[in-house]
Amino acid sequence: MVTLKRWRKNASRVTATQQAVDRVLFPIAVGQILAAAETLSLKRVFDDDGYLRGVSAEQFPPGSLRHRIGRVIDHPRTPKVLAGITLAASAGLVLARGNRKVQITAAAIIGACNRVSEFRTPYGRDGADQMTAVITQYRTITGLIADRQVSDDIFLRAVNFQAGLSYAVSGVSKAFGSSWVQGDALPEILHTEAYGRGPAAAVLRGHPRLCRALTIATIAWEAAFPVVYLLPRKQAECALWAVKAFHVGVAATMELPRFVWGFVGSHGAVGYVLDTRGERRVLERAVLGVAGGVVAASALIAREKRKVAEQRRLGPKGTSRLESGLGVIEYAVNRPPDTPEPSRPVVVLECGLGQSLESWEWVAERLAVDHTVIRYHRSGYGLTESRAAAGDILAAVLEEVGAEEEIVVVTHSIGSLVASSYVGDPRFADRVRKVVVVDGTDPELLEAERSDRRRFGKFVQTQVHTLVAALTGIYEWAPNAVERQAGYTPDTQYSHVQFVFSPKNIINSVREYVQIRTGDALANLGAVKSVLVIASGENAEQQVALAEKIGAEAEVVEGSAHRSIIGYRHHAEKVEAAIRRFTHDE
Repeated sequence: MVTLKRWRKNASRVTATQQAVDRVLFPIAVGQILAAAETLSLKRVFDDDGYLRGVSAEQFPPGSLRHRIGRVIDHPRTPKVLAGITLAASAGLVLARGNRKVQITAAAIIGACNRVSEFRTPYGRDGADQMTAVITQYRTITGLIADRQVSDDIFLRAVNFQAGLSYAVSGVSKAFGSSWVQGDALPEILHTEAYGRGPAAAVLRGHPRLCRALTIATIAWEAAFPVVYLLPRKQAECALWAVKAFHVGVAATMELPRFVWGFVGSHGAVGYVLDTRGERRVLERAVLGVAGGVVAASALIAREKRKVAEQRRLGPKGTSRLESGLGVIEYAVNRPPDTPEPSRPVVVLECGLGQSLESWEWVAERLAVDHTVIRYHRSGYGLTESRAAAGDILAAVLEEVGAEEEIVVVTHSIGSLVASSYVGDPRFADRVRKVVVVDGTDPELLEAERSDRRRFGKFVQTQVHTLVAALTGIYEWAPNAVERQAGYTPDTQYSHVQFVFSPKNIINSVREYVQIRTGDALANLGAVKSVLVIASGENAEQQVALAEKIGAEAEVVEGSAHRSIIGYRHHAEKVEAAIRRFTHDE
């Protein structure tokens, strides 16, 4: 009797699981039928001059096997062949409700066709297509598990995890996007040619306040989607229907009939997890455990590396520290091997926003052949604890090292605005005769950026992303712009990267960006006897305009970027040569 009850319970559970699988796959099949029908109806867009032309062969050497395969995939008829296969497999998926083997086979075929289409061209796909690809791939992979109950359970939980993660990450990401937070994203989308042609879009464009409210509401509900798992089953079902209504609204407004189905399919898995709450959640715990462990390990490794970099700075080969009435100041001095000529000026190198004094390594090394070169960290950066103004810190460092000669100030990025705050100071006015601005910040452009909520929001968003990368240690494993645009010696590269990704320095760079004064910057720089602007290739036009504003000469280091102009040795050598010519030109 007990065995019979257990069998009935297991059979009931298998039936419920299969029904949940059907609820996931049926919308996917409908969406793929619509997508295939749309592809079959299109003309010329897949031709060699169409916007959905194949580009896969371009990434391989001509004549190679992969290039020949790519040419076949890129053929204009390939999308329609794939659409025909997808249409047949999707029809089979619709008719195969309850038939696990057919469902797995059909999902594998649909997934393979979608993968080939994505390989052929990355364009013409949206979030629903990506969710569909994930679901068909999960169904194919879990189909390899022999135990039907385990296979289906893992499939449903994996799809649920992907759905919850996708919604939450999308919401959080939008929260850091200035156009979304300010309510401008939806109005901007509805004014595009691609998504603003429908009657619903026209109605919404006539109600800007409603558009802004919907934009902000999208951030709120997407970020809060995980709350659905805490709600009672009935309320959770209502919440899922509200989400479905959102997707239908998006599809109707932007005229994207395929947009609904991939997301709606994932809701079947969410419903399954809601129905089985209280049971063992092996998959979720395993995924969260592994992910949490990886993030924690990454964060700890990054933290230890930053500590090692800081200890190196305190070591005998590190930087110097001045303990004065202003507080602790971190600085570095490069002196010529021989006593410099009295006529040689002292060169002061001002760092860019959030950059380390090591960022000047190549320039400082070459200038120090016959100049005393001074670098320091401004208030709050690195080991500098002083809260004094840059001019006060520089005066203390100059006094400490006994530098009494004339001064040539060389700045990078926002360092030009820092220098403008003290070049007219009586302590320096008779000594600073020349200033070199390397890819400097135009104060008028900075003020405009800080006054524009969207551009300011973009800056804050970038800094928050950098802070998250620093706290989680992602920068240690993923490519980042800091390392791409710098090529120092290994020890310097290590120290510089750890400095830039120090949470304290990131926060301090936001403070400096917000607080630095711009009002008299152009006048103060223009008042210096002689000024040279050295521009990176990517900012040449902007820098030439800045040079005209302050009455300076301008040179361009072709092929360089904002950071690489001093980060790559071959660019830095050109910068140093220009500084030397300018400095020695009387």
